[in-house]
Amino acid sequence: MCGYKHFYSKLLSSKLRRIAPSDLAEIMQLEIDESDPAVLTKLMIQAQKLEQKLSILNPGFNGVIAINLKKLKSTLGLSKMDALLLGFFVLVKSNDDFEDVVDSIGEITFQQLVEVLSVVLGESKKDISQSLDGKSILAQSGLLKVDMRHSNNLSSKVDLLAGLEDVLTIESGNPIELLSRYFYPSTAPSLSLENYPHLAEETERVMRYLSHQRKRKGANILVYGPPGTGKTEWVKAIAKTLKFPLYEITSEDKDGDVLLDGRRVEIYKLAQHALQKRAKSLVMFDEVEDVFPHSISLFMERKSQSGNKGWINKVLEENPVPAFWISNSIRQIDSAYIRRFDLVIEIDTPPRSVRCEIIQNALQGVDVSQGWIHQLADHKQLVPAVISRAAKVVQTIAKPDEPQESIQNHMLTLINATLEAQGHSSLELKNLKTGLGYSLDYVNTDVDIEQLVKGMQYSQRGRFCLYGLPGTGKTAFGNFLAKALDRPLLIKRASDLLSPYVGVAEQNIARAFKEAKREGAVLQIDEADSFLQSRENAVRSWEVTQVNELLTQMESFEGVFIASTNLMKNIDQAALRRFDFKLEFKPLKTEQAWSMIEEIFRQYEIHQYDRDSIWETLKSMKVLTPGDFSAVMRKLSIGGILPEPGTLLSALEQECQFKPGYVKRTGIGFMSELSH
Repeated sequence: MCGYKHFYSKLLSSKLRRIAPSDLAEIMQLEIDESDPAVLTKLMIQAQKLEQKLSILNPGFNGVIAINLKKLKSTLGLSKMDALLLGFFVLVKSNDDFEDVVDSIGEITFQQLVEVLSVVLGESKKDISQSLDGKSILAQSGLLKVDMRHSNNLSSKVDLLAGLEDVLTIESGNPIELLSRYFYPSTAPSLSLENYPHLAEETERVMRYLSHQRKRKGANILVYGPPGTGKTEWVKAIAKTLKFPLYEITSEDKDGDVLLDGRRVEIYKLAQHALQKRAKSLVMFDEVEDVFPHSISLFMERKSQSGNKGWINKVLEENPVPAFWISNSIRQIDSAYIRRFDLVIEIDTPPRSVRCEIIQNALQGVDVSQGWIHQLADHKQLVPAVISRAAKVVQTIAKPDEPQESIQNHMLTLINATLEAQGHSSLELKNLKTGLGYSLDYVNTDVDIEQLVKGMQYSQRGRFCLYGLPGTGKTAFGNFLAKALDRPLLIKRASDLLSPYVGVAEQNIARAFKEAKREGAVLQIDEADSFLQSRENAVRSWEVTQVNELLTQMESFEGVFIASTNLMKNIDQAALRRFDFKLEFKPLKTEQAWSMIEEIFRQYEIHQYDRDSIWETLKSMKVLTPGDFSAVMRKLSIGGILPEPGTLLSALEQECQFKPGYVKRTGIGFMSELSH
């Protein structure tokens, strides 16, 4: 490096001045009079001006640049020519005057660039060409990229890794610290692997895989799942447990602006080269949704900014350092790329038991009820990150003597604001008094439902088809059964599973069964007639494939599956044969409706009423269901109205009058009698 002491003066006062007009004309393919020195006039004037500033600028390779180049040379295995060229272009990019001097040569091709550099640096064209080649370390590490196809100015001909000229002109410690703008040691995880009991198998598999790498190239792990499910923390926890250094690829430039995906790929390649000699290192490449070239649709081709799609194959096959690639979604990634990953791990919302534990840990010292926590944990869209942030805010704003209900409202408001901003539905927790609780006494079926539930507690498996009028308690029975079996309930509605895109509904059905298996949940699909329509009447192919997919999943599912429908006659007959029980939920018997009336009067301490008149009125309501009672009690509770006999029965009849099978009551005037 000692030859760089008078780099500027050597370059400008000696080398460029020694270029004869004929040589420059040949390099630049110019047609000029060999005796006319005008071609070099501007260049020589600029060179003289720059020489006057050398004593002030003093950016020679003897200083910081030389030291940093030595660090890079050792870390990345650069040749002397690599370091020389890198230093030259760093000086070009970091000084406007120098850039003006070299650009005064004009537009040049790649071959002309090699010629000019050979004359300027006094090095062989062969060595220069090899260092600038696309297969060189400079190119493969992402430090330097040459435009091979177009003619342009010398400073534009070569593109340095963003910010490299700043990095090499600033004092730093070890080589990794020198490159810390691009990648850096990951921070300690805030969670441990104990917080991921639902990923025990995946964790064990990944740790064994990484422990036995033996420096094999192309070790890549794809981790994906919804935002906030703890993907990054899980990777950090694995690295910490293995005691392997983990390095993160930056997503921002020096000004805090988001880097384009192509730039991030260059940085990833740099990290791979820089870390390959560091034992047991790992790389974490987060938020890679747009890094991959997109799949080609039938209508248009979407291209990734990272360039030609061919780069990814090489990147995934030749990386010397094992890498975690983290993404919120993989739908836009071509399956040809996905299959090149050694391990593909999906991290979805944790199961209910884990969500409950996360909420309890996050709200330690905050006055909330256990029942409220359990209600909150029932909602699958509530991911750990949303819980933790809301809890942090509540712990800050809650007053020491603030009522429990107020604190719970704070928490729910914060959570719902985030969920709605993410496009999810807000959470609705049961906090209104309805006067009724669920009881099998209010279920009207032809089967001994209590005995059936007892048998299920022993067997822990079964397939049920529940059908009947809306409000007869089909969905509520699923919740009751899940609690009786001490299992979480996973409810999927048609809107959750159906999709306008061919094949996606089948994927959603398979994913629902997979999720139920993972959580050990009772799986209930409401509006099942949307998926189990008779295949004999199918018009489109996907109507058949949806039925086939659901039947296939039912066959292999070893847990408890419930399908509920209001349209039994539309169900495929082959599907019906696969259900162990087909239970019709009928409207309430008169004695069941009377029991519900008595329960309400008891809770509200209403003692004056005409039993016989009420009984006769209930007998006329042939389509009355438990859902009608719940709807009426909510309505009265919101309005602050007591469920007086006349008011209650009138409201119940209004719920019934729009149902099929409703017969209008005769005998006007009895309502006034009941209310006195």
